[in-house]
Amino acid sequence: MTVNPSQPGRNTPCPCGSGRKYKACCLNLLPGTDTTSHDLKTLQNLAQSAIGQGNFSEAERCFRLLHSARPNDAYILASLGQTLCWSNRKQSGLGYLRQAARQLERQATKTADPRHLIELSAQLLHWGEAAVAERLARLAIKLSPSSAAALNNLALCLSRVNRHQEALPLAQRVCRQLPDHPGANILLAIIEAHCGDQEAALARLFKVTSADAEPDQTARAWLESGVILDKLQRYPAAFAAFEHAAAAHNSLADALDGMREHIFTVLNNNKQGYTPALLQRWSRTELCRDGLPAPAFLIGFLRSGTTLTEQVIGNHPQLAANDESGLVFELGQELEKLSGVSNNHALALEQLDILQIGALRQFFWRRVREEHGAEFMHKQLVDKNAMNTIELGLISVIFPEAKILFALRDPRDVCISCFMQAFSLAPATVNLLSWQGIARQYAAVMDYWLTIRGHIQPDVLELHYEDCVADFETTYRQVFEFLGVDWRPEALNFHKRAHGRFIATPSFAAVSQPIYSTAVARWKCYADYYQPVLPLLQPYINAFGYGDEKNPGAI
Repeated sequence: MTVNPSQPGRNTPCPCGSGRKYKACCLNLLPGTDTTSHDLKTLQNLAQSAIGQGNFSEAERCFRLLHSARPNDAYILASLGQTLCWSNRKQSGLGYLRQAARQLERQATKTADPRHLIELSAQLLHWGEAAVAERLARLAIKLSPSSAAALNNLALCLSRVNRHQEALPLAQRVCRQLPDHPGANILLAIIEAHCGDQEAALARLFKVTSADAEPDQTARAWLESGVILDKLQRYPAAFAAFEHAAAAHNSLADALDGMREHIFTVLNNNKQGYTPALLQRWSRTELCRDGLPAPAFLIGFLRSGTTLTEQVIGNHPQLAANDESGLVFELGQELEKLSGVSNNHALALEQLDILQIGALRQFFWRRVREEHGAEFMHKQLVDKNAMNTIELGLISVIFPEAKILFALRDPRDVCISCFMQAFSLAPATVNLLSWQGIARQYAAVMDYWLTIRGHIQPDVLELHYEDCVADFETTYRQVFEFLGVDWRPEALNFHKRAHGRFIATPSFAAVSQPIYSTAVARWKCYADYYQPVLPLLQPYINAFGYGDEKNPGAI
């Protein structure tokens, strides 16, 4: 029998590049070698349907076939890139998004329609590619100088990297064209406030809340009003604005009402499941025979100073810090696949043997290489995500040699800071939409921390935000020593690194400034509002050393 050398075998890797076997990928979808326009349209419909269902694996398969047929199509490149990013393969996805950007830039002289440039610019900004996003945004304006959408997109790009003075005239032009557009007015108000015109910003936001045209925009306008009022030291009005924002956000979260208890169930399962026996099941010596690096994890509760520390750490040439990493989440997903146990990671780990734990360790570092490159393997990795506190048991069992940096801050300051933020709606954040819910979730997470910290094998350093502010150099000298590197004076200029850089967390504006103390003991400005939540917080105020306000915390 003669074999066509250009035809892949059923069990060989699919030529589309998906990494799957040919028989499980492209063999059955397009039986012929020709791809007609009808086939391509069918594939596009299948891909979009798969995305709507959250089936990113199927969407990827379709987009890879489309890419094989039309390798230079910017729409297909961008769609494949987005799909990979949604599948937690961000670096691969960004490669395709950048290719799409280059294609659109080459084609820009042939069209006067900026829509595709604007859409791709927004995608790139979302995934942190601020420089490329800005380049496309400027090209869109060059093609259509009076386009409100193009002007607004560039204003957003600039404001997102703290270049507010440059963004101001652009946002003003948009609002002159669209005086009643809530989103445009909110963006301009945020920029005005950063540029020092708080009263104009408040008046603009009042216009949005009064019109109440779009519920999500109304909620955002109330929140931004509260932030400005707080800076103006009009605290009762600020708290009232935060309450309005919380009420509006909660009205949008009806679909998540059934998930409000999810995080408490997870934490309770973790408290019960991560026994000292499980946490000590495999020693450092046993698991470290694989020669893999020892990771460090920067965790804590949201709004406890993790972004500040990540920026300082990232300024050290021997340290590699990542921002809001999803690596531990992916590790949990891989654990569930390997064990066959869902929604209970302690129980899942009990099913595994040491070889399977080794496979999870390999998986983690493979994903590090894929997302950040080989250079991350030669530095001390500090994986930063405050939400990973919930997965501390998982981290400790798989990486007993790890180092844990645990960010702490006065619980009262944590709560008011969370109340001032708009979190993406998800089971892990839905409780943060109310004052009582924030305190309850804080108490549950910190109760878990106090329960488990004495039994885990990784070394731990508790890092108080107040110490970072009061004695920056001494505090971070201890952090660097804990991570096994020498002090570097560059750490003092962390804010210069942050300026003009995309940062995913709500702290992106704050960490582009030199260290400041105005966020310490902010809770005192809202002391009258703590009575309902103080019983939940008091045990942790005492446990973390914040009961004695003369000595708010020490490392």
